Formats: sequence, structure tokens, C-alpha cells
Amino acid sequence: MFEPDEFIFAKVAKFLKHRKKSAREAIAHTVKLCEIKPRLTLMARAVTGHPIEIFEAEQEGGYKNNAFFLPERFSGFDTSEKNLGFYIFRTLYLSIQKSFQLNYELGEEHTLEEARKVSEENSEKVLKEIFSQFPGTETIYAELKLLFEENASEKNLPDYSFIYGKWMENSPETVKKKVLENISEKVKIAIEEEINTILKANAVEEIKSIEVDKKAQEDYVLTHNFEKAETAEEWEGGWRDFDGDDELDDHANALEDLNMKQTVRVDDPTHSIYQAEFIENTTISESAELETSGHHILYDEWDYSKRTYKADFCKVFPQTQTETDFDYYKNTLRQHASTLMGLRKMLTSVNNKYQQQRRQLQGEEFDLDALTDLYVDVHSGHTPSENIYLSKRKKEKDLSILMLLDSSLSSDGYAADNRVIDVEKQVSIIFGEILEEFNVDFSIAGFYSKTRNHSTYLTLKDFDEQWQKAKKKVGALQPSGYTRIGTALRHSGALLDKRDTKNKWVILISDGKPNDYDKYEGKYGINDVKQALRELNQRNINSYALAIEAQAKYYLPQMFGQNHFQILTTPVELLQSLVKLYDKIKHQS
Repeated sequence: MFEPDEFIFAKVAKFLKHRKKSAREAIAHTVKLCEIKPRLTLMARAVTGHPIEIFEAEQEGGYKNNAFFLPERFSGFDTSEKNLGFYIFRTLYLSIQKSFQLNYELGEEHTLEEARKVSEENSEKVLKEIFSQFPGTETIYAELKLLFEENASEKNLPDYSFIYGKWMENSPETVKKKVLENISEKVKIAIEEEINTILKANAVEEIKSIEVDKKAQEDYVLTHNFEKAETAEEWEGGWRDFDGDDELDDHANALEDLNMKQTVRVDDPTHSIYQAEFIENTTISESAELETSGHHILYDEWDYSKRTYKADFCKVFPQTQTETDFDYYKNTLRQHASTLMGLRKMLTSVNNKYQQQRRQLQGEEFDLDALTDLYVDVHSGHTPSENIYLSKRKKEKDLSILMLLDSSLSSDGYAADNRVIDVEKQVSIIFGEILEEFNVDFSIAGFYSKTRNHSTYLTLKDFDEQWQKAKKKVGALQPSGYTRIGTALRHSGALLDKRDTKNKWVILISDGKPNDYDKYEGKYGINDVKQALRELNQRNINSYALAIEAQAKYYLPQMFGQNHFQILTTPVELLQSLVKLYDKIKHQS
């Protein structure tokens, strides 16, 4: 409980802080990074040829590996156009700086002033190249220098750090084989409680992963510090238990000033999210081989850096969903009754579409190509074919569809105020109703992982299982674990190989970002997914991705290629997309 003076102080401090923030955001010509991030990302990738990602910087920013850090907002000029020019210049500057691959080690204990000095000392070479390649940037640069010189004085020299940024050292990709700890058995079962509170974190440029000291957690003694009002402290060596309680809203004001420099990797259930964007940790360890019990299947994994497979590297544990939630099924049909009716009409039209069969013995119209061949055959003395008609016949069904649902913990988040896992389940139920009516061979499965040693593949509806039984199980699917997409795709392909149908499809519904507790981040995970998709394509298995998260536009093109994915956020959008996809599938069958 707060004392009266602490309570009053906290309220006044919160009011003043928010008033200052509101005044900063109210400037009409301010340009925010979040609004132009997609445009800058495409520009950076086009110039560098690398899969650049852009994040908010703590201050001036810089570049590290394939991550560009830029200020959250800029309002130095009196027009939006000029402020936008600042971001364009900084993006191009970082792109050229990265291309030079300058090597300068600052040391672990370097200061911010030292990092800025190194970046400015290397600016001449970068500026010469950027002016040569992009002549328009010279004007922007001159205006920026003038802007910061106008704000200088005899005591305060011009600060050009927002032009040149600060120097950030690239992280080497180190691979350490060891048994990764801090991962509980709870990942093998999905959590039942959903996340209630989500807050967005401040910008952070570099994060250090810390090993959890279990003994220190157990020995922790509660302490109470007086004369503090709604504050949150960075980690200084003390360990507490991760109880997962939802207290985030209570501490929201204190968290606004939190600088998240250290993290730990755990999978304990949680009921609130402190959401932060940061560069991937490129020094995540690779898990060692573990002895595991229970039926599992071994799959290779692609190592893009060595351009070879890691043989029998991942273990998939096939499971069948046994829990049911019939109320979820009924509520889904009730909430989306009109959508289901409209979908049924659209898909009925697609499914009953007649396609012309050429060179038939009988038909409603003549086939002009066949008539031409008949005329040539008659005049050349050959026996003509009597197959000269066009016939509109309904093609036989020869189709298998596997809907693969990402049920990792990331699906417990929200996109456009819709819980991702609920969008996935509702779409599966509604689309399943239609596929059952049309007698299509289909299956529904969820997947999540706990390192390469334990990937769970959870079948909700098997191909040969009756929908009347399976439809009750979809609603019981709950988020758990991580997202090893490549392994799940390979197992899906193995299941489709067993079907007698000619036209086979895997439809992945996910947030589109591969990751796991061990080394399955960034380029490594993306390239493994790309390779798994190539393997499917070589076996004539088609693939398509439906992503329920806006950030997926930075990952899906790299993995699936253009015209093989869509990014959507609501069940209605997804279902409309499935109609178009189903039309595409039927034309290929």
C-alpha cells in the first residue's frame, strides 16, 4: 500500500510525464517511424540485398548485423516532407555503411560518446559513396547539418549524432552445443489461461540473455525498499520466481521508463505480455542430442551456412488431440452464421464450376482446333479423329488439403484486436464445415516445439477421421511452446505422401516467424523453411501461407515467395482468402 504522499507524488509525476509525451506527439509535422517502417524496410533491402529489419532506436541508432535502428520520431524540420527526408537519408546512410563492412572493435566497456565518435570518424567515406549513388541526399545532408548547427552555441558544439548515428559492433554467429536448461515440462501441454494484458516496451537495441540461477530463486528473501513510488528497476543480480501473475497493468506507469537490457528465456505460463521489438540473439546455443522416450520420427534440418542437411536432427512426436470443446464449435457457427452461409454459396459456385473438356466424342459445341486437324487429315489422306467436340463436364475430385495451425505461444497474442489462436480455430471450423459438405479429403493439425529434441505435431482431424467427431476437438487447441515451422512442414509432407490423390496442398496458418528455444532464429530458421518448401514442391505438394500478424510481411516473402501467401487479421478476411485459394486449387485439380 502507498502512503498518501507517495500516492500524490506518483499521480503528479504520471500526469506531467504524459502531458510532455502528448505535447511531443501533437506536433503536426512529426514523422513517426512506425508509419513509414514498411517503406524504409523495402528500401534498405533493395539497396543492401540483405533481409534488413528496422527497429526503434533508444536515441540516434545505428546498424548491427541485418538490423537498422532509427529514432522513434523526428520533427526537427517544419514540414513532414523534410522530416521524412531525414529517415530516407539515414536508411541510405546505414545501407552504404553496412556495404563497406568496416571493422572496428570498441571493447565491451565503451561509452556512448566513443561509439558516436567512431561513427563520425568513418563518415567521410560513407558520405562520398552515398552522394555518388544518390545525388539527392547531398541536399538533405546539408539541411541536416544546418539544422543541428542552428541549435548549437559556444558552450554546446553541434551534435551530429542523429546524422551519423553511433557505432554498433556486429555479433558473430557462434554455435555452442549444450543442453539448454530453463525449459520446463509445461511446454508439453498447452496452457489453459489466456493472456489478459499486453503493454508495448520501450525501444531497446542490444539485449543480453542471462542464465537463470534456480538456486538463487529458491533462496530469494523478500525485501522492501521505502521511498519509492511506482518504479521498475533493471536486473542487478537478484532472482525471483516466475509466477506468471498478471500484474502488468498495475505497473504500467513504472514500465514506461524501464530499459530492458537483460532477458531470460523461459516457458512458464504467463497472463500478460510486455511486448518489445529487438534484434535476434545471434549467440543462442544449439541444443545437444537428448535421450527421449516415446514414439517419435526423425527429420533432417537444413543448415544454410554450410549448404547441407543435418541428418536426423529433429524429433517429431505425433499426437492426437483427445480433449474436446463442443461449446466452442457451436459458438463459432452461431457467431459466424452469415459468413458461413455466404462462404457456402461462393464455394458451391466454385465447386460446381464446369470446365471445358476438349476433343470429346460428344458435346454441345465444336472444338475448332480439332476441326482444323480433321480438315488437314481428310485432305492429306489420313484417317481423321472423330473427337471434335467441346464438352462441359464436372471434373472428378482428386484433392487433399492439410491445414497446419501454428499453436505456439505467439498465437496467444492479438492482431487487430483478435486473438490469433481464435482466428485460426474459427477459420478451421468454418472451412472444415464446407470441405466436409463437398466431400474433400482434408486434415487439420497444430504444431509447437521445444528445441529440436521435441516438436509436437498434434492431429485435430486425421484425413480418414469423421468430421462429426473431429469438429469437437478444434476448440480445445491451446498455445504452447515455440515455432519450428520447417519440421512441421516436413511431417505434413510425409502425411500427404500417403494420400492417393494427385492434387495435394499444405495451408499454413501462422504469424510467419520461425523461432525456437534453441538456435532457430533469423536467417537460419527462414532458410530451413524455404528448403522444406522446396522439398514439398519437388514431391508435387503445393503450399500456401495465411498469416495473422502484420509483421509477417517481412518474413513470408523470403520463405514462400510472391503469390503464395496472404496477410490477414480477422476470420472474415481469412475465409474470403480461402475462397480465392480454393478456386485456385480447383483450377489445378
